[in-house]
Amino acid sequence: MINNNNGTDIKKFLVRLGATVVAIILVMFLAKVWFIDQTRTDLFQKTVTGKQADTAFSKEKQLKTSQVISWQDAVKHYGEFATVEGKIVATYNSGKACFLNFHKDYKRHFTAVILASVFSRFPEKPEKYYYGEKVHVHGYIKEYNGKPEIILNDPSQIEILK
Repeated sequence: MINNNNGTDIKKFLVRLGATVVAIILVMFLAKVWFIDQTRTDLFQKTVTGKQADTAFSKEKQLKTSQVISWQDAVKHYGEFATVEGKIVATYNSGKACFLNFHKDYKRHFTAVILASVFSRFPEKPEKYYYGEKVHVHGYIKEYNGKPEIILNDPSQIEILK
């Protein structure tokens, strides 16, 4: 039982409790900064060579390390960094993502995707800007809903061909 000598014991207890809570929060914050964020950084650096290479390498290095393939062959290159060539024949901007389709049947064929979080990096209305253009798309080919796609994080990943 706490002896209440004019409330000094209660005040001391609350001060110590507050200091303990602050110390715990500080330790948790430092652990996050020192260990968890470092683990995420290490994980990102490991995935840079594969999944996120499109934003980590310079455009010149991307072009040197990637092979040029037809959009029809992208399905054979899941998990690879490549340059996909083709004409954008259909587009759609949902507001959350802009889809640059290389075939009218977009549900089964290769698509380049620009997510809303990076719209500001690309030309205004990318669905109109790239429509009808023959392009090279550089990036990591992944499978999404049974079809190949490349996520575009930077305009340097898409090159309009003459």
